[in-house]
This record gives sequence, structure tokens and C-alpha cells, in this order.
Amino acid sequence: MGLGPAGILKSLFNGLLDYQTWSLALIVWLIMIMSRIMEESGHMGRLVKSFTSLSKDPRAVGSVMSALIGLLPMPGGALFSAPMVEASLSNTTATPENKAALNYWFRHIWEYWWPLYPGVILAIALLEVETWHYMSVMAPMTILSIGAGIIFILRPMGAKDQNEKAHPTWEGIKTFLREMLPILIVIFFIVTLTGIVGLLKFADIHLKIPALFPILPGLIISIFWVCHVNKTPLSRLYLSVINKSNLIMLFLIISIMLFKGMMAETGAVTSIRNELMGFGIPVILLVLIMPFLSGFILGIAVGFVGASFPLIIPLFHTTDMFDYLSYAALAYSFGYMGMMLSPVHLCFLVTKDYFKASLTGTYKFLIKPVLTLMSAAIALFLITRLI
Repeated sequence: MGLGPAGILKSLFNGLLDYQTWSLALIVWLIMIMSRIMEESGHMGRLVKSFTSLSKDPRAVGSVMSALIGLLPMPGGALFSAPMVEASLSNTTATPENKAALNYWFRHIWEYWWPLYPGVILAIALLEVETWHYMSVMAPMTILSIGAGIIFILRPMGAKDQNEKAHPTWEGIKTFLREMLPILIVIFFIVTLTGIVGLLKFADIHLKIPALFPILPGLIISIFWVCHVNKTPLSRLYLSVINKSNLIMLFLIISIMLFKGMMAETGAVTSIRNELMGFGIPVILLVLIMPFLSGFILGIAVGFVGASFPLIIPLFHTTDMFDYLSYAALAYSFGYMGMMLSPVHLCFLVTKDYFKASLTGTYKFLIKPVLTLMSAAIALFLITRLI
């Protein structure tokens, strides 16, 4: 892109100083510490066992665990649910690629509309629409994601090793919630801090806090809670903090964020849009292609929204709100599917590495649900043309 050595160094320097780069790195580092302590102390096993007692199907256990963790807007959060999926499917014939696909897919069923995700928040801000309007339009994509995951990821595992002793009881539910408390603490702080900021706005008090800050207090408190409940010695906590795999993960996160910054600095995404329009490609195809390419290249929701939405929103030539949101839903869905296929998507990388799964083998389980969701997004968009 002709940036030159000085421009490259400036972009890298700015990326290293960027708050988002280090906040993402810190959050994932804390996730890994918490995950390791929960796994080594047996907390993770108890959590999986508590839900296993409520469900007969180990596939349901694995997918629900991933989905529950998915409620937390944590970059690389698939790393948190991966040990739970491994534990729940340990006695099945599921392949590493099948496990990786399950963990990765069900971890990401909420990010179409869940308003705690930065990508969703950014999309709502750029579209300048009411939050509940956006949520109501995008929520069906979560239902379709669950259906596609069941058909193309869970069913190929078969229905072996059913837990015939499992049945829901109030005592079992209470045990499950007690073991879930570290995750519930994080969710509580995110919702509470976000809600306080929202309520202050009604009082005309505009308190600005960094986008990812609400996650940090909950994570830190959860780590101390897990250590307290499991009587974790300081020596084990220290080893979890300095573990070599943590440093590798931090390097990976920082590298991805520097790459995202370089793409923005060079204007590569804008150049792609200009070239596509230069070829006379119809507007609707630009609405599909731009977010998809941005998602595939950047591998992060807030990245494809930030890179493509400012370029395609002016192409939504309509004054009808429902029509306007249908374009937005189509664009976000295609961007999201591009992100799900991205080889630089952090969750995809950490999931694949955790299960020691092959890249092509994992893609084999992902491509069908991705194509299904893209086809469904187009079908829903066409249906709105008839209403």
C-alpha cells in the first residue's frame, strides 16, 4: 500500500500505545489465569459435572457451556470454555476438530445482538438507531445459529455415551449456579457498571469509561473468589500468572491488534471498496462483500464494523426504518460470517490450538453452518422486500 518504513514504524508504535491493544491483552491474560486455576483446582470439572447431572447428552453440556461463556464479551473467551468442552466430551468419540468447531461456534451465537459486545455497540452507534430496534432485528440470527450448530456440528458426533442418570433437580440447579458463580460475578459487574452509566445519562451525567473496563473488576474478583473457594496456594497462583503459554497468547493478541491498525492506517479496506465500485458492482453486493472481507481480514467484530459500516451505511438509500435495519442486518451477518471464517480470529486460533485440531479439519465443520447463516440472512432480507 506504499506506506513506507517511517509510516510502518509509526503505525506499529501507535498500535503498541493504543489502550485497546493492552486492555485486550490484559483481559485475555486474566482469563487464562482464571481458567488455569479453575482447571487445576478441579473447579472446572465440578462445573461440568454439575451441569452434566442436569442433562443426559454430553453434546448439550459442551454446547451450553460454550454458549454461557459466550455471554461474556471477552476477546479470546473461547479459551475459557475450551476446557469445559474437553471435560464434557472426554468420553465421547468426538474428534479434536469436532470439539474445536463446537466450542468456537456456540461461543459466538450471541454476538449478533448482545448489547455488551463492543462490535454490537459500535454498530448501533454508527447506524444511529435505538438499541432495542437493532436487537429485535438481529435476534433471529442467534436462533438460526443454534439450529445450524445442532445440525452440522452436534449431530455428526452421534448420540453415544448418554448419561441416563441425569435429571434436573432443585438441588442440582443450585449446585450448578454455585459452581457458575465466577462467571456470574463477571456478568454481574458488566451489567451493573454498564447500567450505572446508562442511568447516569438520564440524570444528564455523562460518565465516560473505557469500553472494556467493566470486564476487568469482575475478572479480578472472580480470580480471588476461585482461589478462596478452592484454597489455592499463592505458589500455584504465581505459576498461573507467569505461565509461558500466557506470554505466547499476549504476543498473538498484540500482533493481531497491530495488524488491524496497519489495515486501517494503509486504507486497504477503503481501496477494496473503491475497486469494487469501479467495476460497477451493484450496491447490494457491496453491502455483502465489504463487511465479509473486513471480517475475514481483521477477524474481530468491532474491526469489521468499524472498517466497513462507515463505508456502506451511506449506500442504504431508504427512509423506512425497517428497510434500513434490514440492510444493516444483512451487512452485519455477512461481516460476522467473514469473521467466523477468518484465520486470524483470536477465538478460532486459541480453540484450534487448545484441542490440537487441524485448520482444514475444523473448517470442514464450520463451512456448512456459515453458508447456512449467509443464505438465511439473504432469505430474510428478501422476505423484508415483500413486506
